Amino acid sequence: MYRVLIADDEYWVGRWLADVLAKSPYDIKLAGISKNGGEALEKLKSDQIDILITDINMPVASGLALLKELEESGRKKPKTIIISGYDEFEYARQAIELDVLAYLLKPLEREKVYEAVEKAIGLLEEEQRQRESETSDFAGTVEVVLAEYLKNPESDLKEKLAELFVRRKENPGFYRLGLLQTGQLEQSALSREPLRRKMEEACPGKRIFLHQRDRFTWAILITGIEHPEGFAVNETALASILHRYEFGLSRAHDDFSRLDCAVEEAKQALIGNLEEEGEEKLRSLEHIPSESELHAKFLSAIQTRSLPLLEECSRLSAELFVRRDYDLTGCLNFYFVLTGDVIKLLNDCYGKENDTEYLGLMEEGYELSVRIKNHYSIRSICKRFEDYTRKVISCLKEDEYLAVSDIVRKVLLLIREKYAQDLSLGQIADEYGVNPSYFSKKFKDETGCNFIDYLTAVRMEQARALLENTALPVAAVSSRVGFREAKYFSRVFSSVMGMKPTEYRERMRRDGTGREVEM
Repeated sequence: MYRVLIADDEYWVGRWLADVLAKSPYDIKLAGISKNGGEALEKLKSDQIDILITDINMPVASGLALLKELEESGRKKPKTIIISGYDEFEYARQAIELDVLAYLLKPLEREKVYEAVEKAIGLLEEEQRQRESETSDFAGTVEVVLAEYLKNPESDLKEKLAELFVRRKENPGFYRLGLLQTGQLEQSALSREPLRRKMEEACPGKRIFLHQRDRFTWAILITGIEHPEGFAVNETALASILHRYEFGLSRAHDDFSRLDCAVEEAKQALIGNLEEEGEEKLRSLEHIPSESELHAKFLSAIQTRSLPLLEECSRLSAELFVRRDYDLTGCLNFYFVLTGDVIKLLNDCYGKENDTEYLGLMEEGYELSVRIKNHYSIRSICKRFEDYTRKVISCLKEDEYLAVSDIVRKVLLLIREKYAQDLSLGQIADEYGVNPSYFSKKFKDETGCNFIDYLTAVRMEQARALLENTALPVAAVSSRVGFREAKYFSRVFSSVMGMKPTEYRERMRRDGTGREVEM
């Protein structure tokens, strides 16, 4: 909407023009009616006026004197329409020199006024398009240099960034660099312009430059900060983003030579946010195995196709690296080596078969080991590896258990099929004619956990599924997964999950992951 100022010492002329403009089809707003040149000059200095309609002859200062004053002061002149009761060549000549776009004679005609206003709006819109084009070109150039720097940090690129602002005659003031990373190790759903609009809303009056650093991370350069101590990102404006993304922001800097420091500060801020959240969610576990023990357990989970053991390993590894001063480097190294071992297992067993499914899993494993190196969320890395390993397990042939003895393999199948029945290690050992103590040791060696823990894990897996997807009472769930007493079932469930069965069901409902089915 364009703002129009009328300046005329004749009251009825001013009122008539105001009425004509109010009834016009144009997107304009009357900013006021000044009775003389001095009053109009003050209004022009204090307000943003796009179009000026002024009489030539007025008290204090004429319309032409008004324009000369603006020109001499260096202020931008509005698009000006002169009105006059005198058809004099000298007035017209001076008006042309002052870039007046129309010279209208009194008595005024509505159509002539509309033609002049339409011409002024056309010029304003053209200027706006030109500014937007220049701004877009500048922003694009800055973002290209920023991208080059983040891919290959070099001092000359930092200097080039500073030079862009100098040539533009734009003072970047203080700047801050932010990193926005998806909470899951998946492709970011954010696109450039919607993210820019969100950041401009969160940082009003500041310039925003963006670079998608990788498939799940955006780098955000915020410039034009005048008072860094009073600057803050309005996270309310980012509420729709921050529940799915983690955000870290550097301190304020006034020199692009410090850009490398800003990048590291943003990274540490993001990791710090993840560390606080991780500690809050994972502090309940008591025993944390070593890396070598976890490595063996993970491979055992794959070899035995045990999803409960896989879930336990994923939770424990997250706990291990978060508790160890948020050891992101250790976590990345652990999963890099572990992913390599999973690929090797697949290759040793199925590489010669040239099966596209297994070849695809090996390729996904290679990609995963590369993708995780730029992610800062330990929980997301653990979850992403767990998801990948679930695919590996689901694709293993039913009769294929990598390097597991035949008896243990059959017992694992038996547990998964008959978990709701009374099962004991002694009964099973007798059935297969082996010594119970030997069988117990063999089972733990092959699976990474003892018989009763594995049986309990399978029962808890089934119990969670029933609590999430049915409306069965807890007592009925208890019976269906092999517990005679509901109280004992609740106690075991609480020790494994850290919450009662009723609390677990309620949480699943709140999170929207549970769906009740009558059974």
